[in-house]
Amino acid sequence: MLETPIDRRRFFKITSAGIFGTGLILAISWDERPARATATTPDTPPFQPNAWLKIGTDGQVTVFIVESEMGQGPITLMPMILAEELEVAWENIRVEHAPLKPVYGRQSTGGSSSIRKGWATLRSAGASAREMLLDAAARQWGVRRKECFAEQSKIIHRPTQRKLGFGELALAAAEQPVPERVRLKRPDQYRVLGTPIPRLDIPQKVDGSAQYGIDVQLPNMLYATTVHCPVIGGRPENVDASKAKQIPGVREVFDIGNAVAVVADDTWTAMKAAGVLDIQWQAGANAKLNSASLRAQLQKAAAGGGNIKSQRGDVHQALRSGNKLQASYDLPLQGHAPMEPMNCSAWFKDGRCEVWVPTQSPSAAHDTAVKHGLSTLQYYADKLSRRLELNNEEPVEIHTTLLGGGFGRRLQQDYVAEAVKIAKRLEQPVKLTWSRREDIQHDYYHPHTFHQMAGALDDKGKPVAWWHRLAGLGNPGAAELPYAIPNVRIETIPVNVRIPLGPWRSVSHHYYAFAQETFFDELARHGKQDPLELRLALLEDPRMRSVLELAADKAGWGKPLAAGHALGLAVHQSFGTYVAEVVEIVRREDGGISVPRVVVAIDCGIVINPNIVAAQMESSVVFGLSAALKGSISIDRGRVQQSNFHDFPILQLDEMPRVETHMVKNTASPQGIGEPAVPPLAPALANAVFAAGHKPVRSLPM
Repeated sequence: MLETPIDRRRFFKITSAGIFGTGLILAISWDERPARATATTPDTPPFQPNAWLKIGTDGQVTVFIVESEMGQGPITLMPMILAEELEVAWENIRVEHAPLKPVYGRQSTGGSSSIRKGWATLRSAGASAREMLLDAAARQWGVRRKECFAEQSKIIHRPTQRKLGFGELALAAAEQPVPERVRLKRPDQYRVLGTPIPRLDIPQKVDGSAQYGIDVQLPNMLYATTVHCPVIGGRPENVDASKAKQIPGVREVFDIGNAVAVVADDTWTAMKAAGVLDIQWQAGANAKLNSASLRAQLQKAAAGGGNIKSQRGDVHQALRSGNKLQASYDLPLQGHAPMEPMNCSAWFKDGRCEVWVPTQSPSAAHDTAVKHGLSTLQYYADKLSRRLELNNEEPVEIHTTLLGGGFGRRLQQDYVAEAVKIAKRLEQPVKLTWSRREDIQHDYYHPHTFHQMAGALDDKGKPVAWWHRLAGLGNPGAAELPYAIPNVRIETIPVNVRIPLGPWRSVSHHYYAFAQETFFDELARHGKQDPLELRLALLEDPRMRSVLELAADKAGWGKPLAAGHALGLAVHQSFGTYVAEVVEIVRREDGGISVPRVVVAIDCGIVINPNIVAAQMESSVVFGLSAALKGSISIDRGRVQQSNFHDFPILQLDEMPRVETHMVKNTASPQGIGEPAVPPLAPALANAVFAAGHKPVRSLPM
């Protein structure tokens, strides 16, 4: 085992008793603020605000997680990390969402960061609890500590084989000092990590007991929907609700500032009434905005100079002297379209506001509810109380439910603000549900980007120059070029427009990888080079080379293919993880293509649960193929033209390729898996189309 020092300020123990049971609780902070001990009484509740781990006298181990569960698996992955070091039997694990307390830091799930943030923390939490249980058992038996070991929720005395369960030791363990150093397992000692343990959330999802935001039911609940101006950024000016109010079950119709709210006895009635409202809108500054004008803005911006993100050598001289190739790539706005539309339930009662919401950021949801639900005096009092970490009753409480898809959309809290405004006016529980049309037409979109590329080859067909200028809505990001090309210049140009933009699965890596990896293939074939061999010749990162070689080998790169079949590949590193993908396409008789197979090779460091890794690769393929082949967002007269899955389609079951996932085994710290397989998918597909004899793919969707 490895010994790891633990900052005593970040650990503490408390006991809890009374009707809630008794046991051992440990806490570690993910930020650097010390966890502050709290005096306990017989009435102390079990869910301490600064606890990551609770062991009850019944032997049950409760793990508190701060991650939102939207299908990516933290409800299972985070307890696996802790359970490995604690040596708890898996059937004794329970999971609860942590409360919004400072000890947990800011709660937000995005950027494939959950495992990277929790890896060291949860291992140390489990190991420290294990050591305190061992100390308690040794003291109770009057034996030497080194004669005891933990296994399957028991402490065992090796010479006599006496056993004590964790529940039996919980009270005594709570009296032991927190160890300053703990022993962490080596990877070759893992018994939980790396195994395909079934997900903890599956049984509830199968039997229907799992609660998503849209499932929340409260006493005397009313149901609401909102209607937004068809023009992005517009606002209601005048509302004629006479027809809507004639519909039985409609309670109220009112302006909430950015939209019109309809409240009824059920969601369907609210949406039906919303459809007959006569609303005059203030269109605002976007009334003449359209996709063509956006594209023209980006192209004009790309014709000027950009902000240098990366530079080496003399690109301009190398371009002048080499065999030059130029290309431009156009990637449109993209929507999120999660299966569960935006929804939120809120209830003002006894001076407090409770919110039930499928959000990727409980902390941001709390801030939003405070801003829109409390008076100015309450707002500052709450802010001061949280800063001082006082134990006052929270005026706003957030209940984070399961999420029916997120993809970055639920990092925004506009729907929370609307629900809180409506509930505050009615002073009874209200569930707000957006229609699918509102969900797609009032999204926070993945930005439109335009890429100008130029490269040059020497007389042997090897790249000597690489130039990439990226113009994008908002503040476009760029990554480092992984290829050892001597002359490189990468620029970005922000273009500001009044369109709501937000994170989208893999964020800027999606469009950057598409331009980079697609142009690389064009450059390789321009120099009559095999795209795989040229990549391997120029890649210096051994982990990137490894995934590329693995994917190519498993896909049969270089071997004869059936008539009409072609392969394309791409590789990219994002969120600490390396992914290479090979896409196989088949040319159909109607001139289109189908995708029968995608081979994925991933190096995410230590694999915590291979089944969850494979599932994330498969879902990334669905997401990436949908964007590459089908969906995009277009604007005309300031209005988003798409409104549902008929005109913003996603991949269907009969279109789903066979996905083969291969994982590189190593002992590096685990990294993100939710997003890294999205960026290589579209360029690998485009490169397969190019390899099949078509023109280069320079815009999406195909």
